[in-house]
Amino acid sequence: MPTENPNRPRYSPARRVPLGTSGELLYLSGILCADEDARDNIELQTRRIFERISRVLAKHGASLSDIVKTTSYLVNLADYDGFNRVRVETFLDCKEPPASTAVGAGSLLGSGTRVEIEVVAFVPSR
Repeated sequence: MPTENPNRPRYSPARRVPLGTSGELLYLSGILCADEDARDNIELQTRRIFERISRVLAKHGASLSDIVKTTSYLVNLADYDGFNRVRVETFLDCKEPPASTAVGAGSLLGSGTRVEIEVVAFVPSR
């Protein structure tokens, strides 16, 4: 008997992990930008990814300032400076920027895709 359900999503875009009365951790799956007008443009892709991350966080009652950790996968580490400029701008107004890791990935899904970003956020109980 097959164990796969064709109607079940292949992954969760976000998962909540309760931490008792203090709040919860929110894990976001990797988000990328395969928009044709952003093809091979690391800064535009990074900006759009953080905009998308912000929207997902908002659906869960969180914001960019709640992010505690980012992990970024870059097709080419030569793109790091452009990526990092946008990352720094994104968290400029945060009291404390998140911990951050960037990894050279070699290739990602989508033609012209340069970066994928996943995050972990702490959402305090309100």
